[in-house]
Amino acid sequence: MTIPFFIEYVAETTTKRRQKVLGSFPYATVIFSITLSLSVIGLFGLILINAQSIKTIIHNQVGEVQVYVHNHINDSMSTAFKDGLFQKKYLIRDAAGKPDITYISQEQAKEEYIKQTGQDFTKIIEENPLRASYTIHVSEKFTDSLSMNYIIEELNTEPAVYEVIYEEALLKKVTRNIRNAGIVLAAFALLLTIVTFFLINNTIKLALYSQRFLIRSMQLVGARPFFIQKPFVYRAMVQGAIGGIIASGLLFALQQYAFVSIEDLKKLYVPEHTYILYAILIFTGGIIGLISSFLSVRKYMYLSLDDLY
Repeated sequence: MTIPFFIEYVAETTTKRRQKVLGSFPYATVIFSITLSLSVIGLFGLILINAQSIKTIIHNQVGEVQVYVHNHINDSMSTAFKDGLFQKKYLIRDAAGKPDITYISQEQAKEEYIKQTGQDFTKIIEENPLRASYTIHVSEKFTDSLSMNYIIEELNTEPAVYEVIYEEALLKKVTRNIRNAGIVLAAFALLLTIVTFFLINNTIKLALYSQRFLIRSMQLVGARPFFIQKPFVYRAMVQGAIGGIIASGLLFALQQYAFVSIEDLKKLYVPEHTYILYAILIFTGGIIGLISSFLSVRKYMYLSLDDLY
């Protein structure tokens, strides 16, 4: 192969490549970038969902109230108090509607005391001074100071109740810390969403940059703006949705792997919220694709010929 022929071959190959780039559209690159961006925001979304579950667990723990009853009350008074307690709307309930209440009798309290201290006070006194008690767990939405004070006052008015105890200082401290952490996480989530939007937006803009001459050619032959924009907008929406689907699949696989590695994480799993997050990722990908492609095509449609180069 002679040198002039080689130079001519390289020039011809370069021209063909440029022509190919002019009419091509980097689908894989766009979908990969969208998937990566949505995966990051989806991962943070899972963190927020788990944080909410942790918040609920902590509130359930600090929202524990000990209700001690009088030792010498008749059966009718004891039964009436128990039935009324089980009807309280502020208690945590399981799926069957059963309230989270633990009853400890005088005898059980005595056995627990002896087990913990190793001292049997019945050798000194015959009567058991310990009191029967109910341990109740207040629902998260009732653990604010105002609601808890109302609950304590209401329980103290019951004739069968001797004393009501709960960790007020701990509850206030935990509530304050959780609120502050929630503000920080919400601010970071907003920032991350904005950054993700601009990343996807720039990716689509760069992809459409290779189509700017095609857009101008369509204008020159008399195509209307809607006719020009429609295929690009539709394509970008589909790419965004596909990126959301792939990102959701990756997050699902990561979540299942985490459940296998750390079994306790299953306690934080909220299927409904997780599926909503997946739907949001798919919807967000499509919407960002629509907005970005619409703005980009519109920009190239109204640029001067000199600015296109």
